Amino acid sequence: MPIWRGKRPSDRIKAVLQGKVRMEDEEPGIQSVCSKHIYDGAKSLLAIPDKEKRQRALARLPALIRPHIEAEALRQFRMK
Repeated sequence: MPIWRGKRPSDRIKAVLQGKVRMEDEEPGIQSVCSKHIYDGAKSLLAIPDKEKRQRALARLPALIRPHIEAEALRQFRMK
């Protein structure tokens, strides 16, 4: 019998990152892992040199995860 109940943690993380489940609806452990992926996504977004290309890349993200990546990208940008 698995140690978790319901869906596997990796499936829950994937669902959040694909925008199928709100991050706020998940447990703190799942949110923590998702935060690392959000950080990496924001870093990749900021690595795009052209502003229009960054905006298009941001627009292609799932609606439920987009605000998290956008906020993290702004935070990283302001820290520079």
